[in-house]
Amino acid sequence: MAFQAPVRLLAAARPTVPAALLVAIASSTAVFTATPFLLPAVSDEYGVSVSAAGWMSTTQLAGFVIASWIGGRFLRPVRRVFVTGMLIGVIANLASAVSPEFAILAVTRFGSGVSLGLAAWIAWQAAFGDTAKTGDVAVVGPIVGTLVAPGIATVIETAGLRWLFVVLAVITALPLLWSRQVPSVDRLRPHRTRHAPTRAARAILLALAVITMGGSSVFVYGAAIGRVLDGLSPLTVSLLFSGNALAAIPSARWTGRRGPAGLWFLITAACALAIAVSRSGVVFGIAIVLWGFVFFMGIPAAFGLLAARSNFPEERAGDAQAVMALGRVFGPLLGGALLAAGSTGTLGIVSSGIMSVGAGLLLYVDRDRFVVQRPLAYVRRAGRSAVATQDTE
Repeated sequence: MAFQAPVRLLAAARPTVPAALLVAIASSTAVFTATPFLLPAVSDEYGVSVSAAGWMSTTQLAGFVIASWIGGRFLRPVRRVFVTGMLIGVIANLASAVSPEFAILAVTRFGSGVSLGLAAWIAWQAAFGDTAKTGDVAVVGPIVGTLVAPGIATVIETAGLRWLFVVLAVITALPLLWSRQVPSVDRLRPHRTRHAPTRAARAILLALAVITMGGSSVFVYGAAIGRVLDGLSPLTVSLLFSGNALAAIPSARWTGRRGPAGLWFLITAACALAIAVSRSGVVFGIAIVLWGFVFFMGIPAAFGLLAARSNFPEERAGDAQAVMALGRVFGPLLGGALLAAGSTGTLGIVSSGIMSVGAGLLLYVDRDRFVVQRPLAYVRRAGRSAVATQDTE
């Protein structure tokens, strides 16, 4: 089955993070990847507008926020929590497949979001602050998105919306096959003491929330914009979304210096503006693919900055996932409201402006790298050169 190809690939890759966690992230990514393609299908199936269908995404992300927040504060990343989270996702997707009304569907997607939030929290807390592990977790999304997007579009076109939810239930159940890799006891954190984030960490978390809100206000409606406004076929749009994920693979696995995270998000803001404002299929394609590369250059850089500015980085993993999901909750609401008003131009300007504010905040937090550290490094190098000169004399 095409949907299982990325799962088998991840399980055989011998990464630095347990395969169970990577497969959980993979299955969660498959569900999130389906969202832009679900909106038009949900609109047709239940007789609601595309902007109203965005509430389905909102409730799913609300569940994600709550689960990420609760996980980081009251739960431990152990097998019992892992299995419970996956089972909630399986039940929620099966319930979505038989939902008779849109309101009931929205409730079932909330349960799916809870499952996704627990999976993301467990995986990211195991990787936060470690460059190699962060790369392993970050690259899962692009790999899965590349392979899954065309399959999602095909299932919707051939089998219909309800069968897609059945497929998503099967995908959500796959991590259970590796559940024994998740420890039954949390030996790293025997106590539940929580520490408040530093002032810099709070600023970074705010920036991530703002950036994801601005980005999701456009991205979640990307498939609808490409099909309805730019006149692209469903297959073309799905291939461009695969291109978005494919372009993100090298940036997610980048092991060298990434530079300031804020710079990458400024470019992402420009992509959002192009997608919303331009009515050219070519511009849409370039912007959606470029988005994948620059966004996944920025996310690990922002997480690295957050870890560096935190006294307890592992505690900020859940916070980061929660605030980003919170941004994705309000993003579709903002985008839906602007689309309902019939103004994609305003959507592009507002979303790119919001993302630029978040990017600017990251650049401000990271300013000492360029304002302080570089001059100090120059002074140190100059001092070493002077000492070396004195030694030779």
